[in-house]
This record gives sequence, C-alpha cells and structure tokens, in this order.
Amino acid sequence: MVYGGKPSRGCRTCRTRRIKCDEGKPTCKRCEKSKRECGGYRPEFEIVHRDQTRSTERRVRKAIGWEDESLLPSTPPHSELQLLTPGSSSQRRKSSSASSSPSPVLTVPIAQRAACHFASNFILVSLGPSSHGFLEYLVPLIDSQPPGSALRFAFNACAFASFGNRMTADGVDIEKMALKEHTLALGRTHWALGNQATATQDATLAAVLLLGLYESITAKKEYRMLAWRTHIEGAVQIIKSRGREQMRQTKTGTLLFNAVRHQLLSRTLSSGTAPPLGVEWWMNGGDTDSLQAKSQGFALKASELRAEASRLMATSDRGPDSVEMLLEMARRTPEGGSWGDVAVFPGRVDVYPDFVTASTWNISRIVRLLLACLNIEIAAWLASPVDYRTTAEYATSKRICEDIIPDIIASVPYHLGWHTRRKEVFESSSPERSGFACGDDAPLKALPALFILWSLTMVKNHDMTRDDQRAWAKGRLRFVDEKAGLKYARMVNELQVDLHYPSMFIRKDGFLKTPDPFTRSKTLPLTPPESAYDSGSSPGSSLG
Repeated sequence: MVYGGKPSRGCRTCRTRRIKCDEGKPTCKRCEKSKRECGGYRPEFEIVHRDQTRSTERRVRKAIGWEDESLLPSTPPHSELQLLTPGSSSQRRKSSSASSSPSPVLTVPIAQRAACHFASNFILVSLGPSSHGFLEYLVPLIDSQPPGSALRFAFNACAFASFGNRMTADGVDIEKMALKEHTLALGRTHWALGNQATATQDATLAAVLLLGLYESITAKKEYRMLAWRTHIEGAVQIIKSRGREQMRQTKTGTLLFNAVRHQLLSRTLSSGTAPPLGVEWWMNGGDTDSLQAKSQGFALKASELRAEASRLMATSDRGPDSVEMLLEMARRTPEGGSWGDVAVFPGRVDVYPDFVTASTWNISRIVRLLLACLNIEIAAWLASPVDYRTTAEYATSKRICEDIIPDIIASVPYHLGWHTRRKEVFESSSPERSGFACGDDAPLKALPALFILWSLTMVKNHDMTRDDQRAWAKGRLRFVDEKAGLKYARMVNELQVDLHYPSMFIRKDGFLKTPDPFTRSKTLPLTPPESAYDSGSSPGSSLG
C-alpha cells in the first residue's frame, strides 16, 4: 500500500481542527483548555488498517491535473483488489506500456489482505453501551504479541483460511498457507500450555479459542466435525486454572471469560452434557445482566436438565418413583417466549439491533427445541412399549417445535445481509449497533453466517420440519459454504448419516424398532490430519 506518512493518533476534535494534539488521556488537554468537548481517540486497530484508497486517488488527481473524475480510472473497493503475482504482473506491465492511462489496480500484500478480511468479517466491536461485540479481545492482544507467538500464528491461520475460502489468487495456494500457520499455531500453543509462565495468559487462551474457530472455517470431512470441542475443553481448563475472580480483574479477561462461556454452550448443548463446575459458577462471573447473559444462563440450565434426564432414563427402572421423577422433569420444560418482527414479502423477516442479539434469540430458540425433544424422549420412555406419538406430551411438544422453526427461518435473512439491501428497514433499527473492526458494511459477513449455522442445522435435522423448510435450510447452508466460506456448513449439509431429532435419540435408547443412525458413522474410516510447511508471509505481521 502507498505510504501516506505516519498516521495521526490525535483526538478526533484536534484532527478536525487540524491542530497538533497532545494525546493526553483520558481526554486531550488542548480540548480541555479551550473548553471544547474532546471527541476521543480512534482505536489502534482502525489507525493501523486505515483505508488509503480514496486519499491516494485524490493525490494522483491533483498531481496530474485531472479535475474531471470521469477521466480518472476508478479504483475497486478494498475487498475487490486484485492480487498480483510475479507471472501476472509481467503480463500487466506489457499491457500497461501500450496504454497511456494508469493502472486501476493497487498491489496489496496477500498477508495484509487476509488480516483485513478476517477483521472485517469476524471482529465485531461494540459501538454503544447496549450493543455486543465478538472477538473484541483480539484488538488489544494481537498488537502486544511478537510475530512468533501462538496467538499470531492462530490469527494467521484463521485469516488465511477465511480469505482463501472466499478469494482466489494466481499462483498462490492460500489453503496451504493457512494449514502451515495452523500447524505452527498448534506447536506454539502446546509449548505455551506446557510453560508455567504462559499457560494461563490471556494471549494463550485467545489462541486456543481461535484454533476452535479455525475448525469451523476449514472443516470438510466428518472426522473433523467435532474437532472444535477439544479446543473448547482446553479453554475451560485454562479458565479453571486461573480462577473466575482473576479473570474478572481486567476488561480483556472479562471478555475472554464471556467468550469461553459462549463457546461452552455449543459444547454442552451438542453433547447433552452438564457444564463443568455448574451453572452458578459460570453465571456469577463476567457479563451477568445483559440479554445475552440471561440467554446463556437459560441454555446452561437446560444442559443440566438434559444431562440429568438422560442419566435417569439410562440407569433407572420403570418403578413409580422413577416415573414420577421424569414426569416432574417434563413439567419443568418451559413453553413461553416472544420477540418483535417485520413482515416483508414473501414472508416474515425478523430484524435485530445487531448480530449478537439475533444470535442470542436463536440460542434460546434452539434450547427450547432441545427441551421439547427431551420432553418427547421422556414421553417415549414412560409410554414404552406404546407408541409415544399418541401421547398428549408429544402433541404439546410438536406444537412448540412447529412454532419455533418458522421463527428461526425468519431470522436467517438478517444474518445473511438482507437488511443491508433495504436501508429503510436498517435505519429504523436501534442506532447503538455493533460494527466490524475494519472494512465496509458488505451485505454478507462471515461472523453472522457462523452464528446462524447451528440454527440452520437444527432446522434441517428436526423431525417437525416440513419438507419445503428442510430443503430451504439445506440451500441456505450451501450458500453459507459457498459465499461465506465456512466449510463446516458443507460438512453438516452433506453428512452421510441420517440425523433427525428427537427420533434419533429415541431409536438409540431402544424405544423404536429401527436401526441406530450412528451405526454407519462408527464404521466410517478416519483419515489422519494433514500437515504442511511452506514459506510465505503471515497476515499477523501486518498488524504492528
């Protein structure tokens, strides 16, 4: 990128007035002396990754005396800049020599493009007190780590993997570069966890979380389907070693605690296990008052309930005491919940203040679906050998599921950028939204696509989903795979095993005379993970 001089770190007010700022903290002393309101300072991430395209264009226009903008070749947006390789650049020089007009392409290193692409698709920064972020802790942490650290390698791996899934480059194997960085990240993380001084540091915990994200970005084969669980379990162990109170002493520590708790939901709900250390331990630290925190507490309690019900059905006989215990559990499953919606042809589309809020609603909906499934499992256990589908509990749970599935479907367009193409709807939302760390507001971002992935999987696999809804959900999963670059979507969409909830669990428990749906998956051949070492630049190196 063209060097435009040392970026100003002055406050927004002094930069607007075009005077030198003393950069005093928390507010500028010049503003204080002149009794002006200090506009605050830009985030370091924004300063490092400033978009110089327009300023460069203005300098070119001024230097060559072009006042008419129609005469100046337009520069493509940052996300569309073309990569120049040695082979293609020589051909471009030949074609440019025959033309008097300057080339419309600015050469940007692939590492820098990958880093900016990742930040503009995954790092969500809070813009107001009531909004939410995602991976916010990376902004202060990444600049404090040396190039050879575990966090840098993990960031590089995620950046190259995400970038390579959505972009192509002449003569550059981006997938191999991502695999190399991932291999180095695993090695450095293993070393950091074995070192007492670094085992529980914020940077090590952040690296472990990024390694879990890498699995969702790159997963292509069934043997990698649950690889992310290992990293979440490692993150939980780091939290246990540090202690909840120690994590809450800093803002970064609190953000990391919230992130691990959020990932723990996926681990417990997908496996049917109770959260380690108990619900109260996790809900008495970090964020405890927001809508997201309350939804997480609800989900963790549901995980405990499901785990206890499964234990009772596996170990108890069918005596009166056991039956009454399970009936009490069935009565404890919740039925309520409400939200706002916007009706748009050809169907209803829900609009939310930000992506994290939308994800929070869907987590609650998924939990309600799982609890309804649990209610049906308990009914099947109690009714056996009678067909459980004749029971009142089944009818009630079926109605709940049929109400929730359309609500999840109504949230999908928002996650996939529907609102950005309808400005009048977007502008009517709350102004206190979250924003990505850099880049423009492109219609499709990878993070909200990641948020909706599990919800679409639940819709695709649920017994109460209609055939047209199932086909639509599979189409959206294919869209997430091909357009958002999340290969985990392809894997769950093309899974060779027939998965359906809750009948799959009822068959497994022996209440229906049908084959075990997991029988085939247990016999599938496992392929060892690949490894790669190759030279190449690292996206983390461009972060300072």
